[in-house]
Amino acid sequence: MQLVTLTAPDGHCERWDITTTYLALRSWYSYLKDTDNAKEPTELATRISKFVGDDIKQVRTFLIYLDGFNDDLYSKLSLLTHNSTKSTVQLYFIMKSINNPNYLAHNKREERERQKIVERIEQVTNNDENTLKRLIRLTKLFVDGQLSYKNMEGISNGRKKND
Repeated sequence: MQLVTLTAPDGHCERWDITTTYLALRSWYSYLKDTDNAKEPTELATRISKFVGDDIKQVRTFLIYLDGFNDDLYSKLSLLTHNSTKSTVQLYFIMKSINNPNYLAHNKREERERQKIVERIEQVTNNDENTLKRLIRLTKLFVDGQLSYKNMEGISNGRKKND
């Protein structure tokens, strides 16, 4: 069972299984999205809020980070970036251009290169649109620099900071 270490601002740590953590984050995120009309948060959501706070952007980042462990999204991203001359930013924009009717090709040579990458993306995602969307969200965290130690304080996958 994969565990996640949650660390509260006061230094208190708890280890939760990844599924429980993900479900708690989803519940807390749903509550934060509509606090005016929402029912009281679940006990689990309230418990996790002590570790992750109430910044909805940060909670969403944690959700995307943990979702990356489902269906091996990190491995899929690694396959797409391994031995590639394209940067993660370029890969991100190419993924975003897939199924986008407003995408405009720039020149034939670049379009051939892009098409090879699109074919690789389709192969890695098994042409699954949902997997592509999740992979785009995960890649955006890397592009935006959100997956840094500073931004991920409060949650880590399996280890305490000093392990």
